[in-house]
Amino acid sequence: RLTSHLSPTLSALGVGLVGAVISRALSLPIPELTGPAIAVSLAGLWGMHLHLNVLVRNVAFVVLGISIGAGMTAETTQMMLRLPLAFIAVALSTVIGLAMCWYVLVKVLGIDRRAGLLEASPGHLSFVLSMDAQYDLDLPRITIVQSIRLLVLTLLTPAIAFALGIFPPTSLAGTGSPMAVWIIVAIAAVSYIVSLGLECIKTPAPLLIGAMLVSMIGHGSWITEGAAKLALPAFVVLGTLIGTRFGGVTLTDLANAAVAGGVTTAITTCTAFAFAIAVAVWMGLPLQELLIAFAPGGLETMVAMSVAMGINLGFVTACHLARLLVLSALVPLLFARTKP
Repeated sequence: RLTSHLSPTLSALGVGLVGAVISRALSLPIPELTGPAIAVSLAGLWGMHLHLNVLVRNVAFVVLGISIGAGMTAETTQMMLRLPLAFIAVALSTVIGLAMCWYVLVKVLGIDRRAGLLEASPGHLSFVLSMDAQYDLDLPRITIVQSIRLLVLTLLTPAIAFALGIFPPTSLAGTGSPMAVWIIVAIAAVSYIVSLGLECIKTPAPLLIGAMLVSMIGHGSWITEGAAKLALPAFVVLGTLIGTRFGGVTLTDLANAAVAGGVTTAITTCTAFAFAIAVAVWMGLPLQELLIAFAPGGLETMVAMSVAMGINLGFVTACHLARLLVLSALVPLLFARTKP
């Protein structure tokens, strides 16, 4: 019974691993992330029923959080506090991107105003889908539109970074001596307790953020030392999770939502990257960091991508949290004031 329960998860991870191997052979950007995302998405569209066990997903988030926190230095955290104008730019790009997408979806494509608002939201997928389920809107369509944005940005952002000559480090496992197993277990246990508190105050991705905070504090105070060497399989799990969004989606469903998905992805991406370029020119910040920080993709994906690209972790994390906090306040307010 346990084997049959885990069968879809094992199948999904197997497909994801094959995708990672093929992507590495083809020298695609960040193959451990993009390869599984492509392979599992195609398998889902082909008709395979793949999904990840919640425990496997949560363990991967904790491992990623520990790895990210171990790499956050005093310099990265200080940068988060020195750049309030960058966070204002993130908020503006989020609001403008949302408004433009919402207008096009409703006025041009004729989509229901409430459903259009949820389709237009540039991020916070779990939050948007929970609102959708409460009000009995077109859940499959909104899921597909949001999943298209997530998948395209997962593939597009590292490709743009590569085009700019930004290459990831040779290893995603972290530098330095490996962290002792008992330290990883202790950090994971404390991280889980912290995540429960973060979940109570509605913090996005509480497991990831909790593990990041505990690991960062532990390494910053020298209570814990060493690098977590489990980031590579965690990347494969994350890429697989992105691909499972297309499980059970038919080609007809995809075709019906493709225009809305393409439009929202194009508008939010162009808006975010335009703001990123403007801030890079105005404030003299590295463009590669701003592209990852402003990209309206999933928090877990973009933070993990910053690890793969060797980019400032603290700044990227803070920008994406700022974007999600804006959406957490803005979307419910607009939804409540919008008639069907």
